[in-house]
Amino acid sequence: MSAGAPENGDLLRSWLDRVAKAETTQWLMVVLAAEAGASAADLAAWYGLEEDEIQSWLDERSSQPLAVSIAEREGINFDAIADKSGLGRTTIVDWFGALDNQSVDRAADIIRRYSQRSPGPLLSGTDCRVHYVNAEALAEHGWEITDDDLFEKAAAAHLDSSQYGRFLVRSGETILEAAEGRGISWPYACRGGACANCAVIVLEGDIAMPGQTILTEHQVQVMNARLTCVGVPVTEELRLVMNVQHLDQFKDLRLPSPMTESTPAI
Repeated sequence: MSAGAPENGDLLRSWLDRVAKAETTQWLMVVLAAEAGASAADLAAWYGLEEDEIQSWLDERSSQPLAVSIAEREGINFDAIADKSGLGRTTIVDWFGALDNQSVDRAADIIRRYSQRSPGPLLSGTDCRVHYVNAEALAEHGWEITDDDLFEKAAAAHLDSSQYGRFLVRSGETILEAAEGRGISWPYACRGGACANCAVIVLEGDIAMPGQTILTEHQVQVMNARLTCVGVPVTEELRLVMNVQHLDQFKDLRLPSPMTESTPAI
């Protein structure tokens, strides 16, 4: 815990007045008593619960951020938010975990708002620096998406901005909008999340995709594919491979691109 932050007991007590569900209150009381020296056996007897259940609560307290435990008990469904956002569950959990770095008042307000509404997309209100490599450069140089030093190789190869570079995405912009606004040629077709022309593979960071209807669970969760036409960054830094729509995994999801349409013969 950072210098000047309240002690654990004070932190837990400060949450007691800010949670809504009895289950959350009981969990906080158990953890608070344990941190004051009560044993799992004593707590089980006091609360009429199994000792194993009490121990699992105490193990949870030491294994994940406090805000995550509270959010789950307040009824927030991480999987549903991930589905609405087109994000991996880990990103949602990490986002709520980062609330431990906020004041209790702010963290409690965010959890309360998410718990009182049906699951919606997770959106970030921060600017994001996007670092990109074009899949064409990988094919030309024999690189792989899985190369740990992919961006170092791209930087050393002196590629032009169509193959490698970075740009800033302002809060509220999609990645496609930001790329176009900065003069970067970026593939797209439908602009509405219904094809894979603007797809990227995310290597670091993550992108929310409210409204995407085309990518499969495997493409999102396993390949880490995202659509940039509706994609809004939820992290301050992104590293991605763009122009991946020609991969076999996306061949059935592409549309004719307005960027490549030829002029009709006269």
